[in-house]
Amino acid sequence: MPELAVDPRTIGGAFSVDECARRIIHYRYAENVCMTTEGAWASTCPTIKIKFAMGEHCYHDSIHSFWLGQRLPELRVTEGADLSAPPTLRSSTKAEPPNEEFLKLCETMQLQDDELLRVTGLYRVFKTHLIVYYRHHLTVTDQVADAPTVRLLRHILMEEEEHLKWGQAIYEELASTPERRKEAMEWQAHLEDLLIRSGGVTGGK
Repeated sequence: MPELAVDPRTIGGAFSVDECARRIIHYRYAENVCMTTEGAWASTCPTIKIKFAMGEHCYHDSIHSFWLGQRLPELRVTEGADLSAPPTLRSSTKAEPPNEEFLKLCETMQLQDDELLRVTGLYRVFKTHLIVYYRHHLTVTDQVADAPTVRLLRHILMEEEEHLKWGQAIYEELASTPERRKEAMEWQAHLEDLLIRSGGVTGGK
């Protein structure tokens, strides 16, 4: 009889427990940025379907933040966690940007009031960047010891990738003239310059 229950995972990965925790603290901050940005913009965007979509994405990202917070006590980060609760019900409130440059990127993106440029910043720059780092994390981390992080990032990615599909579609609608598309591309380049200077969501580490 051949071995049928084959586990292809191997022990060992790119991140220590502390490094994994550090990254999740920054991921959680980024999800909070998405959530608060979408929540604020949903009430001020004039296009109804953008309001609806951003309201829904705000809810999704609030859940992503909560899931990441639940992982932190398992990685020895207990700030804000109720340690009297069962382990599976504990959640840390810790969320920090990797550096001041990343904070500047977030604030610059959030202060935009043009619908097209808002979509460009959040979906074509910020969320696109996060998805790359989430996929990198779940690929190079310890597939056994860090399996809970792999599981939650896979669930987060399913929704974030749907967000990107919507973001690209609405971008194509709004950037419907050469002038508007050029404006969007210039804004995207500006934000990407800030992103590169910050080192991204992990601070370049």
